[in-house]
Amino acid sequence: SLSPGYRGMMHSPRSHQRSHPSEWSPADVEATEHWIVAVDAVRADREQHPANGVPPECTLGAACAAAPALARSLALVCHHGLHGLLMQWAFSEASERLQQRAVPRFWEQYRQLVRSQASVSADDRGAVKAAQRRGVRALLDAASELLRAAEAELSALSFLEGKAWPGGDATAGGGGGGLSPHPRQPEVEAELVVWLGASVREELLTSLQTLVLTAAPHSDALHLWLVIAWRRLFVDGTRKGCSGVE
Repeated sequence: SLSPGYRGMMHSPRSHQRSHPSEWSPADVEATEHWIVAVDAVRADREQHPANGVPPECTLGAACAAAPALARSLALVCHHGLHGLLMQWAFSEASERLQQRAVPRFWEQYRQLVRSQASVSADDRGAVKAAQRRGVRALLDAASELLRAAEAELSALSFLEGKAWPGGDATAGGGGGGLSPHPRQPEVEAELVVWLGASVREELLTSLQTLVLTAAPHSDALHLWLVIAWRRLFVDGTRKGCSGVE
């Protein structure tokens, strides 16, 4: 596991530093200051949510261009061997935002659909077909909004993963911006290797799938929604060739 200094820095760095000063080396203190700058910038970038609930694309690149000190703080976080930890933090924050905002909006589309179809009579074939088509539109709209939210989070994660700030590619080689290589703690290096074992896109989409399924109104909700929508789309798509199918 990570040293107490690094664990404390990830969650409440200044509080931990005041409470356990003997555990903090000068390098830890320096890394903490730059960590706070980097984390605050990432959090501010991701908290810009418009009225429709879909977060904007990553603006960290523009922020780094406008404030070279931010790019230097990101570079120094990596210089101290904390790129993997930064990625883990950013990933956790992105997953939490999706869980609290995008996923509930996805299932609210489903709940609205269920409420709107409560009065549809199964004997009224026209009304049933219309309700099924509303289900298709609702599913496509919900999935599209969910994907946009995930892509917006991925834009920020990809920026951090690829060290896309000015001089970030040089940092990846160990120096960058005139920095000499910093000896990483072995456990921090191990965290970095574990993180880089899978792409951030794959990890986030897998996490999002789990979040969607665990937040479902009932265990079969997504399956039923998909099956009904697929059947309606299939029937409508083949109706011209198979006019007797309804």
